[in-house]
Amino acid sequence: MNLFNKFQERFNTKQIEEEGQSIVLIALILVALLLFVGLAVDVGFVFARTSQLQAAVDAAALSGVSEIINETNPSSTILADTKAGQFLNANGVPITGTTGITITFQSSRGITPLGVTEYSVTVTWPVELFFLRLIRREPVNVTRSATAAISYLTDIYASRRVEDGTVTTSTQGIFGPQICTEYGDAFSPINSIWDPDFYTYQYRIMIPADYNENVVRVELFDPDSVNQADNEHTIALTENALTHPTNPLSDVPPPTKFCGIHGGGSEQKNPCVLRTGELELTPSGTSGVTPTYSIDQVNPFWFVRIDENRGAGDPDLHGNGQCVSGSPASYEPRFNTQTRFELYYYQANPGGRDIRTSIASYTGNTGDARDVNGFHDTDMHWVSPGADKQGFDYPIPDVPGVSEVPTDEGNTSFEVDLTSDVSGIVTDINTGVRYLYLDVTSLSGASENGFEIWAGPADYAETEPSDVNARNVKAINVPGSHNSNGVVIFALGRLPMNSVIGNAVDIPLVFVGAEQAGAPMTISLFDTDSGAQPPIEFYFDSINKNNWSKVFSNPPDADPDGQVGRCEIGNCNDQWVTPAYQLTVPGVLDNCDYQNQNPDDCTPFYGGRLMVNYIGGEYDSYSWQIQISGLPFLVR
Repeated sequence: MNLFNKFQERFNTKQIEEEGQSIVLIALILVALLLFVGLAVDVGFVFARTSQLQAAVDAAALSGVSEIINETNPSSTILADTKAGQFLNANGVPITGTTGITITFQSSRGITPLGVTEYSVTVTWPVELFFLRLIRREPVNVTRSATAAISYLTDIYASRRVEDGTVTTSTQGIFGPQICTEYGDAFSPINSIWDPDFYTYQYRIMIPADYNENVVRVELFDPDSVNQADNEHTIALTENALTHPTNPLSDVPPPTKFCGIHGGGSEQKNPCVLRTGELELTPSGTSGVTPTYSIDQVNPFWFVRIDENRGAGDPDLHGNGQCVSGSPASYEPRFNTQTRFELYYYQANPGGRDIRTSIASYTGNTGDARDVNGFHDTDMHWVSPGADKQGFDYPIPDVPGVSEVPTDEGNTSFEVDLTSDVSGIVTDINTGVRYLYLDVTSLSGASENGFEIWAGPADYAETEPSDVNARNVKAINVPGSHNSNGVVIFALGRLPMNSVIGNAVDIPLVFVGAEQAGAPMTISLFDTDSGAQPPIEFYFDSINKNNWSKVFSNPPDADPDGQVGRCEIGNCNDQWVTPAYQLTVPGVLDNCDYQNQNPDDCTPFYGGRLMVNYIGGEYDSYSWQIQISGLPFLVR
């Protein structure tokens, strides 16, 4: 009996132990099942949140990039971020909500080598877990990014005479950082409210697919900020002026002109552009000469000085950042503006963003101690820094193998060999177009540095004069003697100008393709004063003005876009035309009533140059800002 009891007791004890082990196993299995269920639920939830976030970020990027056109600061994303935030909230990503969850939002903007504006959005969304809180109490951070792009077609023609590289009715002009914006440059002054600190104007040099030369020679006109003192000049007249059928001009004896009497100012600190008398042979003349030439068939001006010596404060500080109206009592080189010209290209990088690659750089003379690389005598001359030859008439005698205008590097050149100097250059797959780029930045000074840019074949250095006036006359006398072979210089979005003529002139602004029909366009000018006069008319050179043109600042007529409150041309000192002129590219015929046609709805458009006509003030410094909006698209 005792033996049986002991056996039963041992059996019961073992059974109890096994039952206890089963409970533990069952508990562990339940926990494992719970974890698997939790993993499935939470992973599915995280996946759903990830998909939701990606869709929201895509929408935010697309909506935000469309707002970049309205930003006045070239680096700002404020308006884009606001719109992107609205789309994120609308898509269930509450970056401005009060959920107790902190969602981080980052953005940036940039521009591609082909001039396409990109806007990137990155959002991190902490996703709270349900079942997996048993092993992880922190939320899972889900991060998604999107980049959207839009083409604003902001290539502004840098010159009226883009092919022959002559200077007629205007130049480009950049002020030094130690001056104020009221002189006409909205961005270069370091105290600019639109873009504080140093600013760079960007240009791109379009090389067409059918350019049949191996070398592109990039030339700068008068890259220094130095003014000559001479006021008396003997000028040369064009053959057209000498042989006019009813009112020929005479060059016997050769005509002599004087700064201060025949144009411009007699003080070295002020620009001087002499009137040759040939303007009288154009419709802008006042003597009623018939027949008339176009302004591009004569040489109306003789260029003596184009820089404006300005500044106040301590000359050794190049102006000291003071905004004081006026100019030095007399010419002061220490106020002159030192300007850097940097030539580069983009190298294709299939694995990421294309690589900016430097070609050469040049820093213009100021006529003082800042000229550490020597004085190059570039005043009133076209030069190609680093090139072996600057022209047969260049004032510094040519030494073969030595550049009379050396680059900053000393061993680089603005003559670019397309077969060896631009390895892997980005090429537009649709058009075959290649681009070089030029950055123009004022480094010091308070004056205005007038300049121009031309690019084309290099062989003209042997046959064309470097002197601006001699080149202007030859281009009229021998049409086609100096041609870019299709190479065109564009300013990207913003163009700083200085008007030479005080008469109405037609200026090409941008080329608009037929595919842009219906696109909205915004155009603004900065600081049009100093004799500029309204009205201002926009039209396309491919459409008869009677069929489509838009005239602004023409009281009592209202502006065609219905906006009010703008400053008028000639009365916009230190102001942008605000709101900007609003145009819509013609060519959308969906709403045309062919029985009662109106120009806005019934004008076909096959592409063309947008032109502007208005009376520019003599020596008025001002700026253009132009943007055309296309449809946004996702890049990545």
